[in-house]
Amino acid sequence: MTIVRDDPAAPDEGFAELYAQLPDATDLWPWLELAQAAAPPVLYLGIGTGRLAVPLHAAGIELVGVDSHPGMLERLRRRLPHTELIQSRIEDLSLGRQYELVIVPSNILCLVDRVRSAANHITADGALAFELTNPYWLRAGAGGGVRVTSFDGDGARFEVDYRLPGGRTITQRAEIPLVWPEEVENWLATGAGLRLRRMFGRPNAELMASPSFYVVAGR
Repeated sequence: MTIVRDDPAAPDEGFAELYAQLPDATDLWPWLELAQAAAPPVLYLGIGTGRLAVPLHAAGIELVGVDSHPGMLERLRRRLPHTELIQSRIEDLSLGRQYELVIVPSNILCLVDRVRSAANHITADGALAFELTNPYWLRAGAGGGVRVTSFDGDGARFEVDYRLPGGRTITQRAEIPLVWPEEVENWLATGAGLRLRRMFGRPNAELMASPSFYVVAGR
């Protein structure tokens, strides 16, 4: 079994290799709907190797992509050669321009300094839309190839198994701080001066039972 980690301070080449082997997303909800309602381009933080970005681009969405992992961006440049791609950690990002929509389709905005930096890149009436891992789902034991190895009210450690073509298994180990749904409104306001506009889970799923939940915020 191969172990990989997502570590912005010391990028793991194996992590980029793993994501490059995953199939592109076919379910673009809710990102396509949000992007279609916003003026282009859309700023995509944590764009990775493009498993979501490439289908969004194919659907007509103009993107500007940011990722801290050079291996991810190297692979994505070959797939989207005409898309502006920037290597930076989110907390260090300072593009000097703002966007009507900033999307973060993963749990990487679980830290206040990253939320604050992302918020600096939305227009006065723009929106920041991001995904967070659901603590209730982790506390209930998760599932679907996800194993929780430790959990308390503030953070969790877990492992995610990816089965690749040829029978190979790669496991990602992750350690994250937890943001509880009932705390999001105050967390946004005090940490980044943002107002919660909308919070929701997967379609046809109770928010507390959804593996992740989605937040749309603005000024």
